[in-house]
Amino acid sequence: MERMQIEAKLLEGCRRLARKGFLNTPSDSFSMRVPGSKEMIIASGCQDWREKDCREKDWRQIGVADLQTAPLSIGEEGRGLHAAILHATIYRERADVGAVAISSPNGVRLLAHCGGCFPMLFDEQARHIGAPAEPLADAATVPADVVRKAFRCGANAVLLGEQLLCLGMTCERLLCNVELYEKCAQAYVIANASGSRIRAIPGWVRLIANRRLLRDERRAAASYRNGVTPERISGY
Repeated sequence: MERMQIEAKLLEGCRRLARKGFLNTPSDSFSMRVPGSKEMIIASGCQDWREKDCREKDWRQIGVADLQTAPLSIGEEGRGLHAAILHATIYRERADVGAVAISSPNGVRLLAHCGGCFPMLFDEQARHIGAPAEPLADAATVPADVVRKAFRCGANAVLLGEQLLCLGMTCERLLCNVELYEKCAQAYVIANASGSRIRAIPGWVRLIANRRLLRDERRAAASYRNGVTPERISGY
């Protein structure tokens, strides 16, 4: 996939998340790996993501960064710089990841006030997001090494303060993972507020789903090593 095509998909993904109210602040960000190279393309630092929904020329915070070095040329503010470093750290740690987003959906912010962690509630959650990870400090202060360790076992989402750091093997899978996590967060917050008993899915379902997730991640890593974008990731 050529760099211009990747940038077009990046903009399309930003619009999709912005329309849903998931990209809200300058500290939100979205990036994609460039297959066959050691680079990523990242959008960050936008004051109003929705205002730029149909005006590509106004997206001035799009840049290309080398994954092997700290991307010191990206972001006019410290938070944009740190976000770029976090993105690059994840791509270095996880060869299967093709897209990364730091977003701030409403359900995620509410979840952060409920402890920031919830059990495996749905089979699709186990299949695509993986095992729940302990929440981390906010994106402006969390050390890159801490983020790297959080994703070492194949999980694809973790809370950074009141934001969601989410990964995907492809751009489309990332968008679905962000939306899926937000739905799970909303369901948990409502159930937790009701005071009713919350039951996790059976262990054997989690085991099968996790094995399939790790298998897909190995295949995605092989695809990126060969310089191509992985095929669409199906549910089961």
